[in-house]
Amino acid sequence: MTDFLRRRSLFAILLLAALMAFAFQGSRGLWDPDEGRYSNVALQMLKTGDPVTLYRHPASFHFTKPPLTYWAVAASVKAFGRNEWAVRLPMALAFVLSALMVFRLGRIFVPERPWLPALIFVLSPYPFLAAHTMNTDTVLAATETLAVLCFAQARFGGGSARWVDGMWAAFGLAFLAKGPPGLLPLLAIVAFQLLQRDAAVKLLRPFGLLAFALIGFTWYALVIERHPGLLQYFLGHEVVARIASDEMDRHPQWYGPLIVYLPVLGLGLLPWLPLALWRRRRQLLPRWAPAPDSQRFLWLWLALPLLVFCLARSRMPLYLLPLVVPICLLTARTLSDWQPGRGWILALAGWALLLIGLKGTLALTPSGDGELALGLRRNNAASVSAQLRPLLPGAPREILFVEDKTRYGLNLYLDADIARVGFKPEAKRISDARFDMSLAQSFAQEHGGRIYFVPRPHRERFMVAARDAGVVPVELGTLADERGKRGKDRVVYTLRGDFPSR
Repeated sequence: MTDFLRRRSLFAILLLAALMAFAFQGSRGLWDPDEGRYSNVALQMLKTGDPVTLYRHPASFHFTKPPLTYWAVAASVKAFGRNEWAVRLPMALAFVLSALMVFRLGRIFVPERPWLPALIFVLSPYPFLAAHTMNTDTVLAATETLAVLCFAQARFGGGSARWVDGMWAAFGLAFLAKGPPGLLPLLAIVAFQLLQRDAAVKLLRPFGLLAFALIGFTWYALVIERHPGLLQYFLGHEVVARIASDEMDRHPQWYGPLIVYLPVLGLGLLPWLPLALWRRRRQLLPRWAPAPDSQRFLWLWLALPLLVFCLARSRMPLYLLPLVVPICLLTARTLSDWQPGRGWILALAGWALLLIGLKGTLALTPSGDGELALGLRRNNAASVSAQLRPLLPGAPREILFVEDKTRYGLNLYLDADIARVGFKPEAKRISDARFDMSLAQSFAQEHGGRIYFVPRPHRERFMVAARDAGVVPVELGTLADERGKRGKDRVVYTLRGDFPSR
């Protein structure tokens, strides 16, 4: 009977997670900058046929993230076509797989209510809404959860040492998803082993370490050998600068964790975290000495990575996404004796419908007239492409943004290279350069099909640069600013001769 109930609860969690993940998943256009930039890199991968070197434009590399998410998105688009659903499919699958792994972790850490941690995970706004956008953190969270599940199965679940090999392989995937941040749960595992003086599980297994090296480092070795200077970029820009400097300009102030992470945890884990804190209001801080080993490990899994994220000078809301899993497990332990009545079940069903309705609202809002709708419409690449299409004289080959916000999401809709150009030449970094090329270099290209977005304040300077380069701009029209600010309009140009009909 117990096995039947477990199977039934697992099936219910699977259905609920799938419903939450796939509802309205393809009904909203890509949001720039993040969804547009990430999808553009995956589409460039399909165009070049090169799964090793990452491009944001044929003239610019984009190595700010490792390739695992890009590979998944490229494979999805290859299989299901150029559409939003295919772009976001890997995030939806990662969400569902994470829910199933949290259910398995629930059997280890909350055996009296193994379904509760997964229910908390699925019905929390933070991981749910994150899976509705293309990002690298949802895939990272799934790979980290897999790694910890393998360790927990070996240490607390009575599994064989082969689970440790699986842990190292999963950490290889996590490293391939986002680099060093993917190894943060390993801090908790090592600290737990040292504090417990635990010899029950041997972490240093040759086969597991070999799997980690092959999965996690093969791509890095290939691109570093192919592109000299990339190792210095990875270590200096992607590690040191993000941890110890304000170069990224991502809330580096001492109070950055309060304004970035506190709202995410407070609102993103409703209603569960407030409910758990209320139940523990008389003893918010955990007692280490009497706590069982499993609870000590969960606190280390949460606290050590959180401390690193707070100390690092680069802080973004999605950074904490992998920590949702230990929070869900700790919350479920606090609520393990909770007996939800019929009223609670109806309330949770209503909460699930509310979250799904929020996804639908985000898809429909850009057609409205409110301030939120205006903001979403400006960042919605589908909306921008719909405004641009009537102005185009033919299929564009390249869309260039002159000293302007670059809308990489247009690649999905118009199948064109997207570039950001500046008036003056600049020394280019090996990755993440400010401009893909100068305006003069774009004029000198021999291929046709060029479309230029020029902010109205730069219009005269653009015309002078074109005259100096010996090319003739042809004005196609104007994309008006949604708020009616004339100075924010974009004038759209092509060049005479780029389209035969012009």
